[in-house]
Amino acid sequence: MADMRRERLAQIEEYISSNGFATMEQIRDKFGIAMPTVRKDISELASQGLIEKVYGGAKAVVSQSKNMHMFKNRRGVHLEAKNEIARKAAEIIEDGDVIYVDSGTTAATIIEYIRDKHVTVITSNMAAVMASADVHNIEVYILGGRFNKDTMSVDHADPGEIMSGFNIDKAFMAATGYSLEGGLAQDSPTECDVKKHVMGMATETMLIIDSSKIGKKALIRYADPDAINMIITDGQVEKAYRDFFKKHSINII
Repeated sequence: MADMRRERLAQIEEYISSNGFATMEQIRDKFGIAMPTVRKDISELASQGLIEKVYGGAKAVVSQSKNMHMFKNRRGVHLEAKNEIARKAAEIIEDGDVIYVDSGTTAATIIEYIRDKHVTVITSNMAAVMASADVHNIEVYILGGRFNKDTMSVDHADPGEIMSGFNIDKAFMAATGYSLEGGLAQDSPTECDVKKHVMGMATETMLIIDSSKIGKKALIRYADPDAINMIITDGQVEKAYRDFFKKHSINII
C-alpha cells in the first residue's frame, strides 16, 4: 500500500507540474480517487514544498531542488521492475550498435547495464548522458533543444539536424501509457515530435514500459500500438495484449 501511495503521489505531482495547475476535481477524476484522498495527497505534496495549495486546487512550484526530487521520486517508483526492464533491454544491445535512449527513468537505467559494451547512444535524456559520462566506450550524441527540468530531458528539439546522418539500429522508447485504444502515448506534448521522428528512422523499435502502464491511456498518442517490434516489460501482461502481440509479430520479453 505504501508503494502504491508513493507512486500515486509522484504521478499527481507530475500531473500538476505538467499542467501548471489542476483543480481538486481534475485530480479526482484523473486518478480515480475520493475527494478526501485528493485533499490528503495535496496536503502531503504541499508540505514537502513540491506543489502549492491554492483555492480549489494546486499549482506547480518551479525550483531546481523540486525538479530533482521529482525525477528521483519517479526513479524510485517500481525500482525493481525498472531495473529488470533495463537489464533485459541491455541484453539485446550488441557491440557496435547505434541506439536511441528515450526520456524517462527506465530508459536512463539501461546505461548502467551496457557499460562494458562499445555503442553509440543518441539521446534526449540528460540522466542517460550523466550515467555515461565516465564510460569511454560509449559515445553519446545529445539532441539540442529546451531542457525540461521536470523530465530531465530535452524537448522542443529538432531531431532532423543531429540525427539526419545516423542509422539507428535499436530505439528504446518510453511511454506514459500503452493501450490498444490509445497506442503509445505521452503526457508531455513537447516530446512527441522527437519520438515520432526516431521511430521513423530506427531499424527496430522497442517499447520499454513497466506492466502497470500497459492498458492505460495517456494524453497524446505518438504511435499506433502495432508500431513496435518488441515490448520489454515486467510481470504479467493480460491475455488480450499477448494475443495482440502475437497477431502483429511483436516480441515480448
